[in-house]
Amino acid sequence: MNAVERLAQAFRDTGYRSEAVVCDYAFADVLADANPTRTVQLAAFTRTPPSYRSAALAVVNGKGRCALNLVKKHRALGAPVLFVIEIDEVTVWQVRSDAPPRAIDKAKLADVLDLFARNRSQWHPDAIHRAKSLGTTGTGYQLDFVDVGLLPAIEGEIHIKLDRLLVETLEMSRKSPGGDRLDPRVLFRVLFRLLAAKVLQDRRHPYAERWDADDLAAVLAGIETYYSLGQLGGHGNTPLTTVFDAAWRHLRSGISFSNISSDDLAFVYENTLVTPETRKLFGTHSTPRQVAEYVVQRLALHEHRPEDIRVYEPFAGSGVFLVSALRHLRDLLPVDWSDQQRHDFLIRHISGDEIDPFACEVATLSLILADYPNHNGWHIDEADLFADDTLARRMAANNVILCNPPFEAFDHAGKDRHAVAGETHSKAIAALNAALDAEPLALGFVLPRSFVLDRQFSVQRRRIERLYGSVEILKLPDGIFGASDVETSALIARDPRPPAIGSIKLRSSEVAERDRSSFLTTGRTTVHRDSTKTVENPPDGRLWIPELNALWDYLRSSPRLGSVLEPKRGLEWTYSQTQATSDVAEPGYRLGFLNSRHLKQYLAPRPLWLDFRPDHLRCGRGHDWIQPKLIASAIRLRRGPWCIGAFVDPEGLLCSQQFFGLRPVVPLDLDQLAAICTVLNGPVANAFLAVNSPKRGLRASVVGDIPIPTQLPPKLAELAGRYTELLHTPPMWGDTEARLARILAEIDAAVLEAYDLPFRLERQLLAFFEGAERPVAHPWEHWDIQYPVSGLNLAERLSGRFNPAGDWVRKVFQPLPEDQIALFRDYVD
Repeated sequence: MNAVERLAQAFRDTGYRSEAVVCDYAFADVLADANPTRTVQLAAFTRTPPSYRSAALAVVNGKGRCALNLVKKHRALGAPVLFVIEIDEVTVWQVRSDAPPRAIDKAKLADVLDLFARNRSQWHPDAIHRAKSLGTTGTGYQLDFVDVGLLPAIEGEIHIKLDRLLVETLEMSRKSPGGDRLDPRVLFRVLFRLLAAKVLQDRRHPYAERWDADDLAAVLAGIETYYSLGQLGGHGNTPLTTVFDAAWRHLRSGISFSNISSDDLAFVYENTLVTPETRKLFGTHSTPRQVAEYVVQRLALHEHRPEDIRVYEPFAGSGVFLVSALRHLRDLLPVDWSDQQRHDFLIRHISGDEIDPFACEVATLSLILADYPNHNGWHIDEADLFADDTLARRMAANNVILCNPPFEAFDHAGKDRHAVAGETHSKAIAALNAALDAEPLALGFVLPRSFVLDRQFSVQRRRIERLYGSVEILKLPDGIFGASDVETSALIARDPRPPAIGSIKLRSSEVAERDRSSFLTTGRTTVHRDSTKTVENPPDGRLWIPELNALWDYLRSSPRLGSVLEPKRGLEWTYSQTQATSDVAEPGYRLGFLNSRHLKQYLAPRPLWLDFRPDHLRCGRGHDWIQPKLIASAIRLRRGPWCIGAFVDPEGLLCSQQFFGLRPVVPLDLDQLAAICTVLNGPVANAFLAVNSPKRGLRASVVGDIPIPTQLPPKLAELAGRYTELLHTPPMWGDTEARLARILAEIDAAVLEAYDLPFRLERQLLAFFEGAERPVAHPWEHWDIQYPVSGLNLAERLSGRFNPAGDWVRKVFQPLPEDQIALFRDYVD
């Protein structure tokens, strides 16, 4: 028995099925520029069909070559462990994504069986498969020799190169004779057949030997027979074989599919071909792959028995959620099951519905690709889910609901046709209600961002809190859904909660705009926050953990701005706001403020004459405009943490709906209004609004909920007066800007002192504003840049008592008198 045979026997003895141990396994090195084909003498896979996802162990013959370089060259196989044979020894190497390979063990070939006996539990196919599948999900299960970065690195390159190959193939199809007149549906169907044929050929499936690869008609007919697909119709006077012949030859010569996971092919097939144009043409919607993958991963299906799971995706679109569910559920099936056993199980436990017939076809073809090498058996039914009780029945028959519902409202025809439209105007709310009625084991929903905090979804949030013990909300940035500019979030709810358990685990995750591309490649979020919450009776539906959550907890019992000022939006006209002004006084017009876009804190913009005629006003006529008040921006002044600006209006002027008028609900003089204005322009109020508001606008209810200090020091009004007076003073001296910055810092410090925050919370709050641009009328730098003294709060820094250039430590911390030292020494002794 030679070295390779000895290792193959050790692989099988460790638990690898005979068909999962492959000799002379060839694969494309997707981590190299030219995608060269490399071969290992032996490879063992945790599951079949083989791919980089299931690669576990591999063997190469060293032949005197540098082992480090040899192992690195074979990273794209995906096996975390590589055995390098050198004469009568074998060295065990850990394969790593970025760091150099690491030798972790060594043995004589005669002692290979002993080597495997020592490591049987770690090298078993189930152990490695679990470590590769769950290592990046935060479940805590990991083997120290499995590099969790290797799989995402290979996956990322595969998706880039597959996408490029498919785009090139599409272009060749369109540029061929008659290709510019192709129906997108025909293009989709043919490309599926070509991809499926290349998979069978590259994986050397016996069925591929039945056709001549150079005869495209035979290839298409062979795939139609294998997957029981209908025959393609003609394409005018140009045969499809003429249109696609060059594309087929280009696809065949491209990157080998032998080691590529079938679900990667399905994802790229859907993503590349379902373009914004086809979405618009056919109304087909899609969920980005990494969103679907993240949601399904976080549902932790591995915590349940596979036979207890029944996955259903309503409004399936092109089936991305279903493909992700297929992969995760397939990974849970017994390692000794055949491909046919897995297929038979999966088609009984995964289903979906969609109203668009083309989307049904796309989803079905994607599932076929993801389920290689099995024949068709997938059925995505065409159904109007809002008709009658269809949606309720389908959800009740399953217990894991994955859904990216339509976000739009029911139109007039839909309201007449669908009874559920009488309960809510929102299709997304109707779908979520139906899912919650079914009380599934777990649910993953893509929803509008308004789900996170808006009153519109308050009932649903309370129901979720009542039903589940673990809830995660993921905030997604703009551009995640490509063609759609709607702000989105994802809900992940699992672990049904018995009433006796009075707490719920919350996680709030975010993907920042700067990390959009990274998330779409790796699925990694920018930040997440975890908390355990006691469920109130009835539940309050607060499922989102905002940034600076410890600060808001500390201020939970503080008074609210709404207790002293009532925020209401300004005037809204029955016609365009831009036409509602005049530069001169006119009958029915009064002075006020129109546009808040360039508002600066503390500084009122130039007033204009606003149309105040009752028949021209949609809202705002009944407000009490005459009394002194504060006026603040109702749209975000910055996308960052500095989002609101306010000023005192002592004259009772009007303002448009771009502003809030904040009228006293208790007696307040102008000095008190000025003091409250400093709070509204300060860091606590701006941070509170930034973490509790949508990207563009501010809500009156949130403004009214801003925590304010119990008492405001009198000096705030005086400081605000000095600051606004200096803002209106012509800059005769060169230090005006420095003086303004100093007074503003003193205002901020006094406001923070009034909140009496612990140093740790004040430090976190000030760090929240690092790098942000403040909407003021002069240059402003972060407090840590202006006053860089560590270990002190802002008021202490400005006080001058702790001058960093002086010996303030010795002055503050005086030595004990000798008599006290003696007493202390006696006590210690």
